[in-house]
Amino acid sequence: MLVYRQPGRNAMARATLGFCGIRPVRSLVCGSVKDSSLQQRQRWLEQAHRQGRSLERGRITPGEKLRHKIGAWLKGMRLQFYPMTWLAYTAGALAAAPADGVFGNSVFWVGYLCLFLLEVATVLVNEMVDFPSDRNNRYFSTFTGGSRVLVEGLLSLRELRIGIAAALAAFLAASAWLLSVTPASASTVLSVLGAMTILAMGYTAPPLKLCYRGLGELDVALTHSIGVILCAYVFLGGAWNDAMPWLLSLPLLLAIMPSITLSGIPDLEADAAAGKRTLAVRLGQRGALIVCLIFTLLAAAAALTGHVMHLAGGAFTGIAYVVIPHAALLSWLLLKRIESAKPPGRIDGLMVASLTFVLWFGLFPLFRLAG
Repeated sequence: MLVYRQPGRNAMARATLGFCGIRPVRSLVCGSVKDSSLQQRQRWLEQAHRQGRSLERGRITPGEKLRHKIGAWLKGMRLQFYPMTWLAYTAGALAAAPADGVFGNSVFWVGYLCLFLLEVATVLVNEMVDFPSDRNNRYFSTFTGGSRVLVEGLLSLRELRIGIAAALAAFLAASAWLLSVTPASASTVLSVLGAMTILAMGYTAPPLKLCYRGLGELDVALTHSIGVILCAYVFLGGAWNDAMPWLLSLPLLLAIMPSITLSGIPDLEADAAAGKRTLAVRLGQRGALIVCLIFTLLAAAAALTGHVMHLAGGAFTGIAYVVIPHAALLSWLLLKRIESAKPPGRIDGLMVASLTFVLWFGLFPLFRLAG
């Protein structure tokens, strides 16, 4: 019982009813009938009758509906990708070295709230615009193919529009709050935040639709490196033209390119049919893999340079010891994929290797600058 956990019930609930999209599945077990008394059987019949009558109010309770809807929104927001933004943002804030500190500074948290809400709005817009591609994607996973909340009917198009409007309204309110607490000039904050908004929303939102024009990968790399780091640096009083945030951002930008380019390979066929011109669509799988290999080596070279020359205030000191072996592993996996000539499909192992590669470029600056 502890190992199999009601195998008969689970086979029906998951393999049959769940596979057909029927949920929730509840069970009422009565037994054993052979050894029961007349009174017991009567009570079971009455219980079954009550359970059946309760279905008049719907098979899903209000509490379950609420939990399912909250779960759908959390899935649609794709929260698994937000920690990297926080790491880069925190590194940029630490680089600014504000007199009031970072983690106890309200500017730090209000600024991050702005970027969090902007990312929520961007992700939800992506779900809407990419629906034709996501609907036909056979190789979706945790890392690629969107959240699929529209495809699976977990959220409606109307709900997504409301969510986008709410996120943008909250973003504007948070931006006004930020202007009231930041030590930076309003014009500088608005310029940096405005540029970030245009690039982030322009990834899929018209009229830019950068990912449909072959510029999506570069856009993601820019916004999640220099965009996030520069925002934090400026919000906490740094000057946008200081060398520090730019030196801090370049290795991260190079490290992001392999993972965001790889994410287009499982989606290649669906993206091509929807007119989405990712690097994988424009260059083919082999060309995209070669681009990933080049940027992996460039990121490793940037890490080594930062380590040797103590760039960005020593933020990359020691990083070469972990990045170069990781780059070697990722390069080997990329070369294996290139040589195998497999058709586009799921590449979960490569995605994990490339996404964890990016983490070093956020973690090392964060710990070095915090120390």
